[in-house]
Parts: sequence; structure tokens; C-alpha cells
Amino acid sequence: MMSKKEKHLTGSEEDLMEIFWASKEPLTSVEILNISGDRSWNGNYVHIMLRSLLKKGMIEVCGTVQSGKQYARQFIPAVTKEQYAAKLVMSKGIGKNSIAAVTVAMVNEMNEETGEELVKQLEEIIEELKNKESKE
Repeated sequence: MMSKKEKHLTGSEEDLMEIFWASKEPLTSVEILNISGDRSWNGNYVHIMLRSLLKKGMIEVCGTVQSGKQYARQFIPAVTKEQYAAKLVMSKGIGKNSIAAVTVAMVNEMNEETGEELVKQLEEIIEELKNKESKE
């Protein structure tokens, strides 16, 4: 179970992670400020959030680029949106015995058409897991 301090994100941190998850390219703090134009973030606040996300292991530095006369670090997500969601669920006390029930509840929350597609995906995942276990 993850500690609240370790992995839980603030609302702004989650918003910033959404930007990272939506981006296909590494981002610098300047690029984040340009993308987040509708938010009231300033440069200092973005740097504070980036430091926090680095400390929590949510993002990582993947390089540097020249920005004017200075160099800027580039960041990428270290955790997928799905991995983060799974950690959140697990932090709520949902253990391995409840995973199937949670999955069924999630499928029931979807419309029927999407639910059928999800069932097919789950069947494929189950087959992959069975094949993986039989090879080990």
C-alpha cells in the first residue's frame, strides 16, 4: 500500500500529469507553461510541482535542450495513467482478492457497447497471463 505522502497527488499535480500523459514528447517547464495557458500557473509554481512529481517518482528527467541562452531539463512520465489509477485503488485497501470485483464494477459502470469491447480485452489479457505462467 502506498503512503499518502508518497504517491497521492494534489489536484494541480494531477492536472500536470494529465498534460504529460497527453503529450507524446518530453516537455520542459517553458513548454508546460505554454500548454497550460488556461491555468493560473506561473514559472515558480510549475518548478515546485515538477520537483514534487520527481520526488514522488511520477516523472523523470530524460534530457536537456537549449532554450535561449540557457538549458532546460526535459521531463517524461515515469508512471502511466493506468499504473497511477491502480496504485490509487490499491491505496484504498483494495487487495488482490477484490480485483475481480472492482473490474466487474467498472465494466458495469460503462455502457453496454463499451462493456462488450472491454470483456474481449480482458479475455485477451487473461490468455496472455495464462501463457506467461505456463512458460515460467
